[in-house]
Amino acid sequence: MKKIIIYFGICIFLLAGYSKAFCGTATKNLYKEKRLAVKVNCFEMKYVEIGPKNGEPIIFVHGYTDSISSWATTAPLLSDKYHIFVIDQRGHGDSEKPMWGYTIPQFGEDVIAFMDALKIKKAVIVGHSMGSFVAHYLSAIHPERVSSMVLIGSAPTCVRNPGAVGLYKVVSAADFKDPVDPAFIKEWQTCQIPLDPQFAARQAEQCAKVPVRVWRAALLGLLTDDHTDFLKNIKTPTLIIWGDQDGFFSKSDQDALKAAVPGAVLKIYAGTGHNVQWEQGQKVAGDIRSFLESR
Repeated sequence: MKKIIIYFGICIFLLAGYSKAFCGTATKNLYKEKRLAVKVNCFEMKYVEIGPKNGEPIIFVHGYTDSISSWATTAPLLSDKYHIFVIDQRGHGDSEKPMWGYTIPQFGEDVIAFMDALKIKKAVIVGHSMGSFVAHYLSAIHPERVSSMVLIGSAPTCVRNPGAVGLYKVVSAADFKDPVDPAFIKEWQTCQIPLDPQFAARQAEQCAKVPVRVWRAALLGLLTDDHTDFLKNIKTPTLIIWGDQDGFFSKSDQDALKAAVPGAVLKIYAGTGHNVQWEQGQKVAGDIRSFLESR
């Protein structure tokens, strides 16, 4: 019972709580798209590429323990006009899982190496949760490579975040072992609104690919990275998207992020949780499109 309570309590963190309904009609299905591979920083990164090759590039960066499938109801809706790249970060999904490098700066440098390998000079970066920290790291440290950014379920930093601290106590415990308990994964992904069973199974399969050492290392990376002081240097047009039922990042986090990033626009989704792109995928895609077209 105690573990179930702990599981329920941490399910609000990052990737838990997808919506039951799919939003929008996509012309491409990320599940069926071929996974391509490229060598970056000594590991093989898997990715999906869709949309017109002459379109403006958009790179989608998923959150903690997630994968390409995190963007299945959002990215394809933009593939009519934009050149879409959706990546599996190191240690996640079908990408290789090296023994090192699970920090926000290294995740960011992986994106730069990916762009270099594919000869992408500049791109829109869309990041969710952990991926959003990668996005604003890139905008702060490599502004010449980021044309615009969209931050979903974000904050200025994850350092000392109570949810992350509590979760680290769970994943660093001796009894948190490979393979990760399917019951834990189920609680992790279904603690808000019941999922479509097929979608739930697919997400569980993807999450199960993440080894325990990556759960620990990536979370430790989030808890120890604070590049807040660099955010004021960002000149990149920025859209912040946040659900007002997000149990992990608060409204005060959004106000602080908006204040820290000059000119950032904040959109609040009523009745929506941390995983906004799942709960309101069509709306998220529409707001991204409107934002990009208004620059």
